[in-house]
Amino acid sequence: MEEEEIIRRAAKLINDRIKEYQENYAVRDKQDLLSMCVLHYATSSLKAEKKVNVEDTDVAEKVYQLDHMLDKFFSK
Repeated sequence: MEEEEIIRRAAKLINDRIKEYQENYAVRDKQDLLSMCVLHYATSSLKAEKKVNVEDTDVAEKVYQLDHMLDKFFSK
């Protein structure tokens, strides 16, 4: 049931994006519109993935610093 809702929302996003491309560009071929849509979402996915990796690195660095501070504190 939950997966079905996700699929319905994804389909709506895709259809909305295709409609936007049809209105803003002189592209009428459905295959071209789908290709543009796939490229848009693949790019968005890669950007989000990169952002998560950067945030993970920042968190890991802060945890390392905190661990180092705690080691110094408890070694006294």
